[in-house]
Order: sequence, then structure tokens, then C-alpha cells
Amino acid sequence: MAAYYSDEIVSEVLQANDIVDIVSGYVRLKRTGSSLMGCCPFHREKTPSFHVSADKQLYHCFGCGAGGGVIQFIMNAEGLDFPDALRFLADRAGIRLPENDGSRDEEKYKRKHKMYEMNKDAARYFRECLLSPEGKVAQEYLTKRQLDGKTIAAFGLGWAPGGWDGLLKNLRDKGYDRSLLVDAGLCIMNDKGHVYDRFRERVMFPIFDVRGNITGFTGRILSGDAAKYMNSPESMVFDKGKNLYGLNLAKKSTRGYYILVEGNMDVISLHQAGINAAVAACGTAFTRDQAKLLSKSPVYLCFDSDGAGQKALERAAEIFKEFETPLKVIEMPDVKDPDDFIKKYGAEAFETLIKKAKTLTEHRMDMLLRGIDLNDTAQKIEMLGKASKLFSGISNAVEREVYVTRLSAKTGISPDAINSEIRKTNAKNVRKEVSADLRKAVGVGTEVRKQNKRRQVAEAGFLAMLSESSKVYTQFADKFGEDSFSEEIHRQIFNHICTYYKEEKQGTCQEYLMGAMPGHEREISTVLMSVQNVSDTIRAAQDFAQAIENEIFNEKLQKAQAEGNLQLISELLKSRKQNG
Repeated sequence: MAAYYSDEIVSEVLQANDIVDIVSGYVRLKRTGSSLMGCCPFHREKTPSFHVSADKQLYHCFGCGAGGGVIQFIMNAEGLDFPDALRFLADRAGIRLPENDGSRDEEKYKRKHKMYEMNKDAARYFRECLLSPEGKVAQEYLTKRQLDGKTIAAFGLGWAPGGWDGLLKNLRDKGYDRSLLVDAGLCIMNDKGHVYDRFRERVMFPIFDVRGNITGFTGRILSGDAAKYMNSPESMVFDKGKNLYGLNLAKKSTRGYYILVEGNMDVISLHQAGINAAVAACGTAFTRDQAKLLSKSPVYLCFDSDGAGQKALERAAEIFKEFETPLKVIEMPDVKDPDDFIKKYGAEAFETLIKKAKTLTEHRMDMLLRGIDLNDTAQKIEMLGKASKLFSGISNAVEREVYVTRLSAKTGISPDAINSEIRKTNAKNVRKEVSADLRKAVGVGTEVRKQNKRRQVAEAGFLAMLSESSKVYTQFADKFGEDSFSEEIHRQIFNHICTYYKEEKQGTCQEYLMGAMPGHEREISTVLMSVQNVSDTIRAAQDFAQAIENEIFNEKLQKAQAEGNLQLISELLKSRKQNG
């Protein structure tokens, strides 16, 4: 069913972890009929659209489309891959997973975890080097950055000394082979096959995942012309676009929000100051995967005050828009970054900045006014044009009026004039005229989409009933084939359900589908959760089957009419009449 573990092991873990118990630890659920509802933990919503079925052991959000079984929920909720999510649930249930179950992916699994252990040993080596006499230059640097011993230990900071093979020899003595060292990015192999340390004469920052595993490193050079920062290359355990520096510690914070900053030292300084919700991207532009890790909580953006920092802030804000994550912006006067601010003004002053954080729109409005000479008519008009574009994106009329009033107070431009510009901007974004031909095409397209939607709904409902009852399969096995389904995903689900019944697979049909179609958990949950609280599955299946047949007939008839095929039209109508 899944890489690394057999179907029997996965089934045992699933049976020991009821999805309602698991989800209840993350979502406040309210019972409605035979299912439970709550606000989705994976996107922001006020009206609950997140459903959990105790009978089917599935969850599905009809708002964002997230769905699957208990393992998929833990994967999304905790940011884990499948094996780690399975181990999470096994530990919760007190089930000991076998180290060797004969899986064909066993070697990959063992190598991955060997790499985790090696990274941990590498961090120990760097730590020992920092505390040794040869680490004096790094100790002086960290003291200069005002870091205490407790913080240095909490973040596992270390020192990679000079020389070419200190780490290589240390890890080889512990039994790690050269290929693993190179694959993990701790060492480099040149064209002649010589292997040497990647990190030399650098302060080392281990990068942890949410489980506490060390996935990679960042090294900061203290002198010389080399790149200031060097990161581990991507490996089977490290993907810099999917990690956030400091998240392993920030997840333990009780603040209820995250603070996204740009640099490792910003994270460390804030945590040392007791502001333990800070995280940073791992040496890369902020990514969607990183946003997803934070999207369940409000996020405060605290980026460098220079031009590059503000551009990075805007990129992050656009990415968070997909997840509807509540955002605020922390503005720092007189300093470039949070590390500098903490050193200059202290933790209490930064706490005040958090309390005074602005909404994203407020921040953007202030940025528009920065450097503008309001006595210069041309600059004022240009600023108003940009502000109207900013405000036109606000759908809530009250919220928009608040910002219009603030801008008016700051600029002396009347609210009426500002609103007039907003209306002009909105008008430009709407197409004023549509040709008669285009209207006709849109009308036809709309009708086709309605028909397709009706058929998709009927197909999903039939498949939901089929997955719940072998009696439905027995009654319709000879009447339905994969050609009865218009959607490729529906055809796949249908074929797998038939296989489940024909081969008398173990476990529930829902479990079997999740294992047989990895990567399609959302689609499966969409289908199987499309119909709920049905008392008579046979009758419901008959109704859905009839609806599918009706839509197939209508599609054939419309096609024949469009082609002017009178003979086919006659045959279709005759057949329909004979079949009642």
C-alpha cells in the first residue's frame, strides 16, 4: 500500500487511529447527522465546510478540496511525508513498526535515515570544534553578535574548521561511507575522485525539520572573498524550498502566530529575546510549500526595510493569498532588520512593534506615500492612481471606506475624489461589451458545463454508493463499465473498486482506494464524501445510475443534432422509447 511498509502494517495503524479522534485534536467538530463538521484547518473560513465521516474514516473540505484518510490528515497537519505520518500514528497507538518488512523501497528508507543520523553526527562534530581552541574565532564572532550559550546550544550552532578533510575523517571513523557524505552535501567529490569537506572555516547553522531531524546546514564565512553564506545542496532529506529555519522551535510557541523574517540571525535573536515564533526561509526565495507550513496561523511579515526586503515581502504576501492566511506587517524604523532592532532597542520595544503591526493594505498605502511630495500635483495624481488600484481589490465596502478615509486624512484629497478613481479603476477591469457571437458561445459553453457538472455529480454519487456496498457492485457489475464515466479519475476509481470486490481485498474499500491510488487522496475523498447520510444505498445507486444514463443519452442526442444526423436521432429516440 505504501513505500517502506506492508498493507497489513498500514491497515493495523489505521484501525488503531480513529479519524474523528485524530481530527478532533486539531479541529472543533460538531455533529450533523452521521458526519461531523468544522472549520477547515488548511484554509481560512468562517462558515464550516470541513466534513469528517466516522463510517468512511475520511475527511473532505468542500471549500479548498483537501481530503483523504487519517494518514493524509496528519501529513497535511504536521507537514510530514507518508512514512513519518505513519510512524506518528503508530507511536500514538503504541504500535511498534518493523524495521524490515521486505519492501522494495527499504534500502532507500534506510539510506534516508542513515543520512539523518550522519547529519546529527556532523552537527556534533561542528559543535565540538566550536568549543575547542580552534573554534575561538567563531566563539568571538558569536559573542560579538550577543548570543549566549543557551541560545547557541538550542540552535546547535557550530564551527567548521579549516583544512580539507576534518569532517570527512570524523564521519568515516564512525562508519559512514563516502558516497553518503557526498549525497548529503557534507563533502564534495572532484573530477579526479578526491573527496573533501564542503564547509570550511564557517560558522555552522543546522537546519531542522518539524520532527527535529537535521536535514542540512548553512555555513557563514567570517573572512575572505568566498560567498558569505553557503547552504547544503538538495538531497533526499533536504529541500530548501520546503523547510523553514527555526520552525521546529516556533511550532512550540504559544503565541498563536508566526513571525516570518529573512535571515537565520534574525530568527536566533528574536528567540533569544523570548519572541519564539520567528522563522525564516532557508537561503531561497519564499515558496508555496513554505507558506503552507505556516498557513494555519496568522503570520506577521517582518522583512528588511531596504528595497530588496520590501520586494521579498510583496512576493511572500502574494503566495499567502492562495491560503487566505491573515497577514500583518511589522515595520522597523531606523534599522534594517530584526537582529539590529533587538540589539539597539531590546525585546520590549519589539513587542510594541508587534502590537502596532499594520494590515497589509495599511503598509502598502504607507509605502505609496513614502517619498511623495504632496505639494507636487503630478506626484499626487500618480500616487492616487496607484492607491485606487490598491483599494479596488478590497471587496468589503466598510473596510474600503476605512482606508479611503485614512488616505484622505493623510493627503488632503477628498473621499469623493478617491472613490471616483476607484470606480474608474474597477470599470477598466470589466469588459464593457461582448459581441453577439461571443455571447452565444458563452451561452453554449455554460450549458455544456452544466451538463458536464450534472454528469460528474451523478458519477461521484454512484461511485460513493458502490464503495459502500458489495450489493451495489453485484447488481451493477454487468451493467456498468469504465466507458460509463466521463472523468478519467472516475474511471480509475471505478476500476479499483471493482478490483477490490473481485479479489476480495482486505480492509475497507476506502482504505484500499487510498493505497491503490497514491497521490489522488483529494479526488477520492471528493467522490466518496459527495453523498452522505444515505439509508438505502441500493435505491440511491439506482437513481445515480439512471441520471448517468440520462446524461449520456442527452450528450449523444445533442451531438447528433449538431451534426444533423437524422438517422441517429431517430435511432436514439426509438431506443429511449423502447427502454422506457
